[in-house]
Amino acid sequence: MREQQRVAIVGAGFSGAALAARLLAHESDHVHVTLVEASGRFGRGAAYGTHCAEHLLNTRADRMSLHAEDPEHFVRWCRGRGLAIGHADFAPRRIYGDYVESTLRTLAEGARARRATFLHARIAGIERATQEFELTLDDGRALRADSVVLATGHPLPADPLARWLPPDARRYVRDPWCTAALDGIGAEDSVLLLGTGLTMVDTALSLAARGHRGRIDALSRRGLLPRAHAPVVQLLPRDLHEELERGVARGNLRCALRAVRRAVAAAEARGLGWQCVIDALRPRTSALWSRLVAGDRRRFVERARPYWDVHRHRLPPSTAARIEELSAAGRLRVLAGRVQGAASCAQAIDLELRLRGQAGGLRERYAWIVNCTGTSFDKRSSRGLERQLLERGLLIADPLGLGYLTTANGTALGTRGPVPGLHLLGPACRPRWWEHTAVPELREQARALADELARRQIVRAPAIARAAQGL
Repeated sequence: MREQQRVAIVGAGFSGAALAARLLAHESDHVHVTLVEASGRFGRGAAYGTHCAEHLLNTRADRMSLHAEDPEHFVRWCRGRGLAIGHADFAPRRIYGDYVESTLRTLAEGARARRATFLHARIAGIERATQEFELTLDDGRALRADSVVLATGHPLPADPLARWLPPDARRYVRDPWCTAALDGIGAEDSVLLLGTGLTMVDTALSLAARGHRGRIDALSRRGLLPRAHAPVVQLLPRDLHEELERGVARGNLRCALRAVRRAVAAAEARGLGWQCVIDALRPRTSALWSRLVAGDRRRFVERARPYWDVHRHRLPPSTAARIEELSAAGRLRVLAGRVQGAASCAQAIDLELRLRGQAGGLRERYAWIVNCTGTSFDKRSSRGLERQLLERGLLIADPLGLGYLTTANGTALGTRGPVPGLHLLGPACRPRWWEHTAVPELREQARALADELARRQIVRAPAIARAAQGL
């Protein structure tokens, strides 16, 4: 007996929403999609759930369509709602969240025959049976599925102060993306932001938008800030492009880094910015990563990744200018160094710091500390569901802390090999392909997984089918 393919997608940030949208738009008519999201906000996630108007997309609008085959879709959606967003603009992220949710719900309404279901719930556990999965919701209900896709996005940040501060330290914000994370910070309070990447930029802009006027320090080991996009898009000339491809095709980290440096120097000699080199390399990054040996991967993560990240994950020019304004006004100071100790007192947190290039230590007191170190797939940072699957051998953590091990098509690798029907989508898949955080790549990965799931035909024994129908 041929049955519907029951696909449960856990998480409705961009990755989960893109997969659901692709399945609902697919020509196959035997897919039943259940999208489960703990926050109740579909198509948002941490990135697009922001309410701050200063939080902008890091990619121009013409590359942000939910449908790769229709690159004008997002810009057209904006114009249809009277929003003056052009192809080269960096749109507000909250607007993009509106777009993803609107597009997803429109597709769901047109696919009622396939019983698309949106659930505002948290998954408490996943059990794997012989022919299906049983997912337990936090309210005790059970959901059965033939395939489960974990699209839970980024995990919690690592906690660099865990050894010194107790879990209930009131003036230490461990998760900057939780609701009302910054509400207790007063307008004149001194604040230390741990980390100097994109999360720090978002937090500094959020504080400024709230009227914060106190001192803000941002600390990381190297003190590197994300670089800015070029004012206009530039293309790497064909001869330099071909030379860059030959250099990175060798599958050796040292050769690849040399090729990138040579390409940047050659591009700048022709009056072009380094950004066009990184943009030309981006479509080949996953293939390059897959060819690197384990030692090269570790060296890249430990030594080169911070420099790659600030050039690859760039700021819109207006955002970079805003950060420069805050710095020039003395409201934001970027420091290179590390924390060597911390102690919480009634109205502040005392820190022992060692700044780069200084022999001695430094004592500083801050009214608040916000953890902006970025996400971590360390077991201690994993959510309860992923931790449960790790403990039961249905997931294996990548030794570099980048995510979880998967096959080429995103099937989870467990301690006994591939786990049929259990898939990962989004940042958790970084160990295999590296590029799993931006819309163009996530969109393509969602398309490939949707095609694979839609091709499957489920043949279920009558007794099992009757039991499933009774739920």
